[in-house]
Order: sequence, then structure tokens, then C-alpha cells
Amino acid sequence: MTKKSTNKSFIVLGSGIGGMAAASTLAFAGYEVTILEKSSSYGGKAGIISKDGYIFDTGPSLLTLPDWIDEVFKHCNKNPRHYFDYNKLDVVTRYFFSDQTFVDVSGNIEKTAENFENIGLDQKIFIDYMTKWNDIYEVSEKTFLSNNIRVNKVFLNHTIEWLKKSSLKDIYVPMAKYNQIKLSNKKIELIMNRFATYTGSSPYNKPAFMNQLGVVEMMKGAYFPKGGIHSISKALYQLCLDVGVNFNFNSAVSKISFEKNKFKILTKEKSYNSLKLVSNIDFFQTQKLLGRKIKIKTKELSTSCVVFYWGIKKEFPKLKLHNIIFSGDYEKEFNDIFNCKNIADPTVYINISSKMDKNHAPIGCENWFVMINVPAKISLYNKKELERLRDLIIKKLSIFVEENLDPLISFEEILTPEKLHEKTGSFEGALYGENQNSFKSIINRKKNQDKKLKNLFYVGGTVRPGGGMPLAAKSGIDTANMILNDED
Repeated sequence: MTKKSTNKSFIVLGSGIGGMAAASTLAFAGYEVTILEKSSSYGGKAGIISKDGYIFDTGPSLLTLPDWIDEVFKHCNKNPRHYFDYNKLDVVTRYFFSDQTFVDVSGNIEKTAENFENIGLDQKIFIDYMTKWNDIYEVSEKTFLSNNIRVNKVFLNHTIEWLKKSSLKDIYVPMAKYNQIKLSNKKIELIMNRFATYTGSSPYNKPAFMNQLGVVEMMKGAYFPKGGIHSISKALYQLCLDVGVNFNFNSAVSKISFEKNKFKILTKEKSYNSLKLVSNIDFFQTQKLLGRKIKIKTKELSTSCVVFYWGIKKEFPKLKLHNIIFSGDYEKEFNDIFNCKNIADPTVYINISSKMDKNHAPIGCENWFVMINVPAKISLYNKKELERLRDLIIKKLSIFVEENLDPLISFEEILTPEKLHEKTGSFEGALYGENQNSFKSIINRKKNQDKKLKNLFYVGGTVRPGGGMPLAAKSGIDTANMILNDED
């Protein structure tokens, strides 16, 4: 059976943050929009696990720039607070080092500077450092976070302004090298270097001007959505329903073709036709569905991850909502990741949303989302390797919490690169498509409109403007507006 299309109909592939942002914007403008989703529910990577009294957000765990998500609702003439709400965090992240000391990054930059001075970095040095990157970020947002970078007078003026605040050296010197020179504090360097992972990249390759990533969290603030991150997916889903978007779940796309000026989308149950198409599926996976050859090396992909969702039969006051336990050799860890080697000493991220919402775990228990970065290569992760990683992480964390964790784990599910690929279409399990380990890769990030098929559009974390929920939402609404402007 083939579903017919009209000039005012649109098919969106995938119900992640970007897909639902695009769908709601187009539907509000009068289009008949249908989302085809391979899973049984919405949200993409921002899904939910609810079992045995525990609730876990499956993917993204940190909310920044909530006003960018609000924009989707406001564009549809809706009050975002009628759909979801959030609170600003006093303590954003607690960072643990290999010597078992820790420091907190606060929601207030002056407080963070005080905390950093306690471990050896002069407050003024850090404030001056962050002020520089904040100035650069403000220009970058206007210049480079537009979905369609067009070389025109406005773009050139912003670029000149950007170069005045930054320097050509910031483009070519790696983040880690720059931070070593400017901060000269190994612990603070680790914290600032970690922001490279927000794009699935290495701080030992990523250009220094991307230190501005730290501005978003450290100066603009981090938030906890009431009910958890999935409440944002839920809010966007409800918005889509309110503006008339249709959802077809359990509709995995097996092939996309372009015939007689129309797209033909094949699923197991149906065939759909559409004059225009928006893909919220991973960019490279979309190319495979189109029958195109993929030209990318594993080294060019972003990091993937292994996540253990653990129900822990105890509460640990030492831990916060967001926790990082650093590797003893951060540089070696990234070299291993981008050379597709087994990780010997991973940096571990722990998110415990039950610290903020007691409904997320039984009384006296905690829900631990335990994640490490790994190479984007599905074939690396057999049962033996996953067991090795599990034992490694439990041993490492047991040292920091001063108690054997293994007998405290009452619930467990595991997310692997293979499962990430199966559930969300992430190519080789890569979280953000291509990494951004060079200036060239940053500038050449995949665009939101196909080069050959001008009625094919891409949204989500693997294309412009980048990964993370706010950018995914921005890609959706900006791409939808680009489509609508072309219609005028």
C-alpha cells in the first residue's frame, strides 16, 4: 500500500529532538506532516527506561540553552512552560581526579573561580580566560551557528569581528596545548579539555577556539528539567500532536529512492511518497538508505559510548547529579579511542537523576547512568569486551566511593554502540556523526540541505549546527524555516 502525497505534505524520518522540532514547525505552517519512527516510542537518543522502580534517561542528561528549545514552542504560538519546566543547577558537575580529590563546577562562574583557586588556579586568571571565550562565543553564535552559512556581507563582518577577538593561532593550536599554556594547572586543564567530548572529539586535536564550548555550561548555566530529560521529548511530542503531526511508530525505513520528482520511502508495512523529505536519521545512515556510497574513515567519526544503567541499592551523598571520574592518562585515553584500541583506563561519567527527582529510584536507592567514551566501531564490542569494561568500571568506581559496588547493583541494562545503531540509526554507533578534530571538519560539517536532491533536508545532531539537544532543536526549527522561506 502506498500513501499518496500532496504539495502540502511532508514526511519526517525519525522522532528525535530535531525531527519533532522540524515537524511541529512545518505542521504549524499548514503542512500535513507524518513522522516515521522505527521505535515504538518517540525521543530518539533522548528516550526513557522505566523498570523495577527505576527511571533512566537513555541518552542526553544535561540541559543547557533551554531558551533554544523554548523557541520551538513559541514559534508554534505555545507557552513552553505549559509543556515542560526546569530549574537551574547550583552545582553543575563534581569532578574527581586520579588522586581521589574533587572540585565542583558551580552554576555561578565566580563561585567556580573560587573553587578552582582552592586547587591552585588564581581566580583572575580563570575569569580572564572565560571572559575571552565568552566574547568569542557571542560572535560565534551569530556567525557559525546558523544552519545555512552564507558568505555574504553580514557573514564577513561577523567573521572579522570574530578574528579580532580570537586569533589565527586559536584555529590551529589544539585545545589541550592552549589550556596547558594559559592555565598551567593539570586539574583545571582536564576539566576544560573535557568539553571536546561534547562534540565527540579529542582535546588533543580539536582547535583551541572550541574552548568556547565551556561557556555554555559554565557561564550561561545548566538546568534540570522537571521529570528528567525525557520530559523534553515528551513536551515536543505533545506539541507535535497539538499542531496536527501524525506519528507512525514501528516504521523502520529500509530504502529511500527518488523517482519522478518524488521520494519513495519503503518500510516493512507500507510505501510512502513525498515531494519533500526531512531526515532526522543519522546523516551517514540516510546515505545508506539512499543507496549512496559512504566515504568516511573510522578515525573521522565521533566517539561512541557504552552506558550501564544501574539501579544501586544505596545512596551516596558524595556524588552529585553530574559526576566525572577522570582517567589517570587522559591523552592516552583519546589516543586509544581514535586509534580504535581497547580502553585501559576510561574516564567515567555518572548521572544520578534521583538526586533531583526521588521518583526515579526506590527509597534508599539511586539510578546510575554510567557512561564511558569508546571508539565508533561496532565490531569491537563482543560479550568478553563488555564484561572487561564492566569489571574495570566497577573496580574504578568502588575505589572512589570506598565500597564494593558490584553487590549493590540490583538492576542493569547496557547500551552498546551496536544497540545505539539498532535503536537510533547512529552509524557505527557514532554519537555525533563526524568528529570535529580539525578546523576543516568543523567548517565542513554536513549541511541541512542535500547537495543533489534539493528537496531532501537533514536535521539532528549529525548535521549543522551540531550535537546536543539545543543544537538539534535549532537544526529542526531553522531547517523548517528555510523550507518555508523557499516556499514564499
